[in-house]
Amino acid sequence: MINEEQRLDRIEVKLDKLTEAVTNIARVEEKIYASTKRIDRLEYRLDVNEGELDGLKNIVAQNSFTVKASERIFWIIFSAVVSLGVYFLQ
Repeated sequence: MINEEQRLDRIEVKLDKLTEAVTNIARVEEKIYASTKRIDRLEYRLDVNEGELDGLKNIVAQNSFTVKASERIFWIIFSAVVSLGVYFLQ
């Protein structure tokens, strides 16, 4: 009887350890699932931000052209006014 009781106790301890291991595996799986969901969400947000950056890049390129053209026009008008002033002062 003692051998059977000891054997049952050992089986019980092993079952407890097995139950604890299965529980730990389930927790790890939940953490992995949550991490995967977070990564998916971050990738989605990154894709959205990349799209917005591409749009801003196009806007900046258009504004850059406008600024260059405006600066050239300003300097043409400024040099014309200075030239006209010098011409009238002679």
